Amino acid sequence: MTISYRKATLADVKELARLRVQFLKEVQSNETHQTDEEGLRQTLEDYFHLHLGSGEIVVWLAEADGKIVCTSGLCFFRIFPGFSLPDGRVAYILNVYTLPHWRKKGLGKEIFSRIVEEAKNLGYKRIQLHASEEGRPIYEKYGFKATSDEMELRLN
Repeated sequence: MTISYRKATLADVKELARLRVQFLKEVQSNETHQTDEEGLRQTLEDYFHLHLGSGEIVVWLAEADGKIVCTSGLCFFRIFPGFSLPDGRVAYILNVYTLPHWRKKGLGKEIFSRIVEEAKNLGYKRIQLHASEEGRPIYEKYGFKATSDEMELRLN
């Protein structure tokens, strides 16, 4: 079976939304859900149409026989410039996801490499991501370091 890699297009929006929902169902407990599955899927489709179409996000994917089996996204934002980041530009990697049957075959690693390279090619000097405990060693191999200076407040 041949695996091909490419950037997502607007034609992939429905499948990207479906895969994001599937990913979230695996990693988030039900009590954190603030919307139903169909509502989230529609919100995601709208999001991907708007931001993928404008270039505000980049999504890389792996396909096997024309079916998306692995994906990862990259979004961009700006913080106040500072001494360590004079342009304030930050790339954020999210949703590194491989369908269960396709795991442990190197697809996620390849997609991750491509997404990191994408950020570098776009001139980003800081790339951030959220790492699960099992994902942390993988990201450390790419030079990512854990930080302890972030906090979060979730408002309902």
